[in-house]
Amino acid sequence: MTSKRGLIRTRAMVTKRIPTLKVAGREVETVGLPLHWGFEGLSRKSYMVNTLTPFVGDANIQTPEFKAFLVNIEKG
Repeated sequence: MTSKRGLIRTRAMVTKRIPTLKVAGREVETVGLPLHWGFEGLSRKSYMVNTLTPFVGDANIQTPEFKAFLVNIEKG
């Protein structure tokens, strides 16, 4: 999975829990990634999702745009 900011390798699980969105008449898929991997020692170390996120702040309140951004998904 890549974005303009970075790359991470991960496994994908296709599920109906996150439905396809319709935006301006086009179908758009949503990708969900965990932000936290649990306590050290209880889970494998992995890349942080923020590797992909843009560090762009909202002009009014300076909150980073970490919740929604575009990514490319490629079959490994």
